[in-house]
Amino acid sequence: MTQFANSPLRHWLRFDVEETENGALYSISPDDAHIGNPLIKALHGGVVSTFLELAALHELRRALGSDPAGEAININVDYLKSVRLSPLFARAHIAKAGRRLAFIDCIVWQDNEDSPAAKAACSFLLHNRRCVLPGARLTSPEEAAPRGIFRN
Repeated sequence: MTQFANSPLRHWLRFDVEETENGALYSISPDDAHIGNPLIKALHGGVVSTFLELAALHELRRALGSDPAGEAININVDYLKSVRLSPLFARAHIAKAGRRLAFIDCIVWQDNEDSPAAKAACSFLLHNRRCVLPGARLTSPEEAAPRGIFRN
């Protein structure tokens, strides 16, 4: 994940990843440069959607173990409420992974994970067709086939 770690966008967003027992927890620490509506100090929707895309892409890269893993071909974002100028958190989940495409769901929240501020459904075209999902202990691509996980 070398390219991703050195990304200027990641630094501008102050994107961070913390490994927890429930998987990766993504966060950004927004500042005044990220505000879209100065009257209510709400984050710009583009900042929120970019954060969702980066979280989904990072989750895919964790699963594939490669950099770059794939490219976004479709992202649908639903904004559920306004996002204040305070830390933002996200979790991503691989809904389905095929040989050429992966589908990832992602949610963003501020104070409570049960009260999301936005959610996204992301589709990625895969560059690397071999994948081992987090927690799986596979030694060969043939072992992955019965589980519906990638193989060459």
